[in-house]
Amino acid sequence: MTVAPIDATTISVLHTLHKLDNDFATMATAFENGEFALWVGSGISRKAPSLGNLVTRAVEFLRQRTVDLATSARFRPALATALRYGGVEIADVESHLGVSFSLWPNYTQIRDALWNRYSELLDVRLQGEPSDFMLWDAVDVRDAFSHPAAPASEHLSIAILILEGALQEIASANWDGFIEAAVEQLAGTIHGNLQVVVDPAHLRDAPGKARLLKFHGCIIHATDDPATYRSFLIASKTQILNWPEAQATAAMRAEVISAATNLKALMVGLSLQDVNLQSVFVRARQTNPWPWPSAPHAQAHVFCENEIGEGQRQILKTVYADAYNDNIPDIEASAHLQAWGEQVLLAFVLKLIADKLTVLMRLSLEGKSSAASADQLAHSLKQLRDAIAGHAIGDRTAFANAAIAMWARMISLFRTGELPAVPNSYQLISGSSLGQLAQDANARAASFGELAIALALLSDGQADGLWQLSGPTGADLSAGALTSTPTWASAQPRAIFFVRTAKVALDLQKSGAFANDNTIVIHADDAWHQLQQRGTPSPRRPKRSPGRTGGPTTLHVSITQLAEAEPDIAALRKRFSSEVIL
Repeated sequence: MTVAPIDATTISVLHTLHKLDNDFATMATAFENGEFALWVGSGISRKAPSLGNLVTRAVEFLRQRTVDLATSARFRPALATALRYGGVEIADVESHLGVSFSLWPNYTQIRDALWNRYSELLDVRLQGEPSDFMLWDAVDVRDAFSHPAAPASEHLSIAILILEGALQEIASANWDGFIEAAVEQLAGTIHGNLQVVVDPAHLRDAPGKARLLKFHGCIIHATDDPATYRSFLIASKTQILNWPEAQATAAMRAEVISAATNLKALMVGLSLQDVNLQSVFVRARQTNPWPWPSAPHAQAHVFCENEIGEGQRQILKTVYADAYNDNIPDIEASAHLQAWGEQVLLAFVLKLIADKLTVLMRLSLEGKSSAASADQLAHSLKQLRDAIAGHAIGDRTAFANAAIAMWARMISLFRTGELPAVPNSYQLISGSSLGQLAQDANARAASFGELAIALALLSDGQADGLWQLSGPTGADLSAGALTSTPTWASAQPRAIFFVRTAKVALDLQKSGAFANDNTIVIHADDAWHQLQQRGTPSPRRPKRSPGRTGGPTTLHVSITQLAEAEPDIAALRKRFSSEVIL
C-alpha cells in the first residue's frame, strides 16, 4: 500500500509532537522558557472572514452600484480598476455584470488573483470618499466581523500557553478578537492575563501575563469606538507602505521591532508578503543581528508552513545576511516546521503540560529511593501524552474543548473536591515558564508532582494491558476524573479520583462522590492512611489496609506512601497495580 506523503495539512498532532521532541527539541525548550514571540496571521483565524470573502464583498459592492444607473458613472471606474487587479478587463465581463459576482464563470480565478493583491484592491479610491472607503463601506468590515464564532483550537492553545507562562509576547496582523475571547473563556477575564495593544495609549496600561500587539488594528475596538480606532485598521497598500514611517504608528512600530529584535519568532498563519512586516525584520537585523549557526541556542525564526515561501525566504535572507548564502539548506530546514499552526500549537500545549508535570514529579521524588527511576516515570508521562495526542484528529477544536473540560474537572476535583464552576475554563499548573518552575514554591506545594506520578503509573498499567483509561462516564460528581476498566472479561469500570489532601477526600465523600462503592481514590499525601493506622476509622474503610478484597469497594491509595516505601520503579509499579486492581 502506498503511504501518502506527510505535509503541513496531513501531519498529525502526535507526529508534530515527535518533531518537537527531536529535530526541534532545542527550539521547543526555548519556546517553553518564553524565548519566543508568537507572530500570528490570518491563517489561524479560519472562522473569521477570509481575504477571499472580503474580496468578494468589495467587488460585489462595486458591481451593484455599477449596474445601478443612478450610481454607475461614479462606481464603474472603480470596478474596472478592481477587476484589472484581478486580471480581467471590465469589457470582458460585461455580460456578467447583471448577476452576483460569486456566480460569474471566472469568479474563482478573479477572486484568487485579488486575494494576492488585496491591499491594492482596498486602495481603490473614489472621489470625495475617505481613503479607507473600500474597507469601511464597500467591504463593510464591521458587518463582516460581526457575530464571530467561538475560538478555535489554535486560539484556545494560545490562551493556555499564555496562562502557563510560555508566551509573553504576541504580534498579530489579525483584526479579529479570537485570542482575547479564548483567554476570557479559559480564565474568566483578560484583565491581568492579556494586555491588548491597539494604539499608543494601551502601551501604558497595566501589564498582563502576555501582551498582544495588534499592529494592523482591531475590529472590536474599531466597531465600539470608530472615532478613535478606525484609523488604526491597516489594509490598503498605501497604509502598508506608510506604516514603517508614519508618526501615528511610531509607538506600535517600536514595540513590534523590539519583539523582532529581542525575541525569537514562531510564525503561524503569516504570509509575510506585506512590506511593513519585512521592514520590521530589516530594522531588527540592523539593531542586533541573529547569529548563524545558532547552536547551542535555538534558531531565531521558525515558520509553520507547508513550504518556505518567498515572504519567509526574504526574512531569512534579511536576518542571517551573508550567512544565508553559505548555509541555505541548513537555515531553511531549521526554520521550516512543516505543520500548520493548529497542529503546532496543540502539540506545544500537550508538551508543556507533560513537561511541567515531569519537572514537578522529579522534584517530588528528591530524597526518595525511587528518585533514580524518575526517567522511567518521565517516559511513562510522555507515553500518556502521546496517547492523548492520538485523539486529536478530525475536529481539533472539539478535541481541544473536550480535553480542556476533562483537565479542568480532574484538577478542580484534585484541588478542592468540587466540580469546576465553569466547565470549559482552564485550570493552570503554574504561571511560571518551564525554566522557572523549580523556583515556584506554590507550584511545588500544590502536589502536582504526586499527581504526575499517579498519572505515569496509570499510563504504565494501560501500556501493560492491565486496564484501559478513558474519560468520566458521566457529568455527575461520582463519575470522578477518569475511568479505569480492567481488561479481563466482565470487569466493571471504576471511577478514579485524584485528591491533594485527606480533607479533599472527606469533602468528596460527604458530597456522595464515593456512593457507588466502586471507586479508586489516589491521594497525593499520606494523611488518610495515617488516620487509619492511628485507629481512626474512615467513614468507608474502617481499620483496613488497601489491597485486594475480592469485591468492589472504595480503594484509597497514597502516592507519597508508595514512593517512600518502594526502592525502584519496578517495585513501585508492581505495588501500585496491586493496590488498584480487584
